[in-house]
Amino acid sequence: MNKTQSFLTSMRQHHDRLPRLVQIAGWVLLALLIVLLARCGSHSDEQPVESLRPVKLYQVGESNLLAVRHFVGRVDAVSTVDLSFQVGGRITELPVQQGTIQRAGSLIAALDPADYQLAVREAELQLDQANRDLERARSLFERGSVSQASLDQAQTAHNLRRVALDTARRNLAYTRITAPFDALVTRRLVDPFTNVRPNMEIVRVQNVEEFRVHISVPENLMGGLDQTDSISAEAVFQSRPDKPVALTYREHETEPDAVAQTYRVTFGMPRDEEFNVLPGMTVTVRLRAAIPDEVAFFAVPPSAIDSDEQGDFRVWVYQPESGSVTPRPVKMLGLNEEGQALVGGLAGNEEIVSAGLHLLHDGMRVLPFEGF
Repeated sequence: MNKTQSFLTSMRQHHDRLPRLVQIAGWVLLALLIVLLARCGSHSDEQPVESLRPVKLYQVGESNLLAVRHFVGRVDAVSTVDLSFQVGGRITELPVQQGTIQRAGSLIAALDPADYQLAVREAELQLDQANRDLERARSLFERGSVSQASLDQAQTAHNLRRVALDTARRNLAYTRITAPFDALVTRRLVDPFTNVRPNMEIVRVQNVEEFRVHISVPENLMGGLDQTDSISAEAVFQSRPDKPVALTYREHETEPDAVAQTYRVTFGMPRDEEFNVLPGMTVTVRLRAAIPDEVAFFAVPPSAIDSDEQGDFRVWVYQPESGSVTPRPVKMLGLNEEGQALVGGLAGNEEIVSAGLHLLHDGMRVLPFEGF
């Protein structure tokens, strides 16, 4: 006991000898230490507070079977043809310019016709001689001077000369190529004054009496093509969005794309003389078509569309009872005129997450964000 009192007395004397500021700093440190120990002790039995991620919700509305779907279309010609001569020779005329439209029947290219004109003249003279020989053989046969075989031989020679003349005239006609339809000249494959052989491609042209517009349609919308009269489609070009062009249904493929599982649908578009449309251009196709009754779809914000690890589309449905979210697979059907995504696979009474999707997981509790 005496030793303890002696130690305390020594410590007090040592403390009294310290500077006044050092004594104050020591008492402050001691007080802070006591406060920290008290706080640690008071929270040791409490559970950590869960941090909820705020998300923005969107109330899904009623299905709208009159919504417009937008597709990316590609303009194409009715057909693309490489024109060629069926005979050989030297090109003397090639008046077409690339990028111009040649009316049906107008000249595309011509060969030097001199040799073929001579061949026609020769065939005509030979046919005249065969006519005289045949008349002489008939006269002799009637008088009994020649046999039936001689008369038949003269008739055959006459027929062969007529065939030769027809062939020469046809070959002369083959020295000129005319446009088989209203043709857009896409490329000249040879130059003027080139010697070409038969069936050598000369000019590539495209049939633009009307244009074709192709779109890819998902399989769940193909049922509406059973009623082609109810399809309403129009093409909208980016350069003149205020002047849509009416389209006419032409045909659709029945074999899907091996990768995208979509079907190609083709529409006809009339050629506008005042607007330069070229094959290969892209265009937005606004399509209204009959949709099977069992296919219900809903308009949702594009920001509400997410995709899983396999790349399939989904949305996150909010469960108000538990305050959590669960994923729901959906099918994308396109966009409506307001730019909202049209999806199938919902009931129409859900609240879905429309912002803050990238960090969600199944069963995650969230905090609906209602604004600042």
